[in-house]
Amino acid sequence: MAINVDDIMLRPNSDMQFNTLQDDIVYVLLSGSKLATELKGYIRKTSSPVLATPPSCEVCLISSLSNEASSAQQGTTNVNIYVPDITDCTGQAGVPAVSADMSRLKHLAELAYSLLQQHYCENGWCFTCVAQDILEEKQLQCHRLWLKLRFVFHNV
Repeated sequence: MAINVDDIMLRPNSDMQFNTLQDDIVYVLLSGSKLATELKGYIRKTSSPVLATPPSCEVCLISSLSNEASSAQQGTTNVNIYVPDITDCTGQAGVPAVSADMSRLKHLAELAYSLLQQHYCENGWCFTCVAQDILEEKQLQCHRLWLKLRFVFHNV
């Protein structure tokens, strides 16, 4: 049975929501979406927001920064989608040219942003996408779609 993201509850009687709650919320939204079915790879929650080796498939990593206690607590979650670069024909024998798979990046960006633009839950939390970009990762031979989400938890 699929989990509904709006059924995710805050920690009761607490002025501190853990950043892992944000990871859970975003994971539930992404894993049950069209993005998950079209991604040629996997979605994972992680404390390490970057890859150490070049990806062999498309990889979506969700990671959140630590939160500060308050009655209206704010948190930040980063969603990074790594897309391996493609090799183009340069016209020169033995000289491959590598470039971003822009059509794929644009498609995944549209799917991800439509899911993560904003979400309000009556259980006392919401988030908004406050930044996005496509970044080159030369060492990893890929490009990374980055979305930054700002969470607000209204602790009671």
